[in-house]
Amino acid sequence: MPKLSEKAVERKKGSIEDAAKQLFIRQGFHATSMRNIASRAGTSLGNLYNYYPTKEAILGSIISKYQRVIDERLRSMFDEIRDPLNPEDLIKFARLVKQMVNQHHDFWLLMYIDVLEFENRHFRKMFENVTQKLRRRFAEAFDELKQKGTLHEGVDPAIGFTAAYMQFFNYFIVEKLFGGNLHFGISDEQVIARLTDIYARGLLKTTNSRPLAAKAKRIKATRRRRTTNKVNK
Repeated sequence: MPKLSEKAVERKKGSIEDAAKQLFIRQGFHATSMRNIASRAGTSLGNLYNYYPTKEAILGSIISKYQRVIDERLRSMFDEIRDPLNPEDLIKFARLVKQMVNQHHDFWLLMYIDVLEFENRHFRKMFENVTQKLRRRFAEAFDELKQKGTLHEGVDPAIGFTAAYMQFFNYFIVEKLFGGNLHFGISDEQVIARLTDIYARGLLKTTNSRPLAAKAKRIKATRRRRTTNKVNK
């Protein structure tokens, strides 16, 4: 039997992974067999094992390829905004999130399959240290906000942007994957505008937010004293 070229191998693996992805999304990972995948991909079971030793190896390859695409998409999105907490940039970012969720909905479906059937084994790294990554990515913009005194006392801009980032993703994932159908009761553009306004101005008036800031300081000081006492014992 002649050896297949690298391109031919990649094409074959691509058709196998596409067949597997459709089956995983439709009926779940554990309910899909290698025989099901081989049949849908139009190949023999023996030939399938020549490319992938296990069903999880197929899933891992699919997720890995998707992850590279999503990572590159996110980098491109971040490159389009200078100040992530600026209302205009935040609105632009939200619209880009909507586009990405709509164009790569299979990726998010696989993520939920991973959560249900593998306790998020394959996607866990995507959410690890998100705030720290954003803090490094936008360090200059966040430092500038602090130097100008633009932020409320005690506000961490990296945490603020992480909250906005995750909220926009959650909103559009619910709309796209779960049939939310305007689950906020207003249009997408109105949701983007309202959430941006909340993140830019806050929910509470300044006079009402002061006690919360003071309480946060007291909690932080108490934790610091407890840590110091433990070290001294």
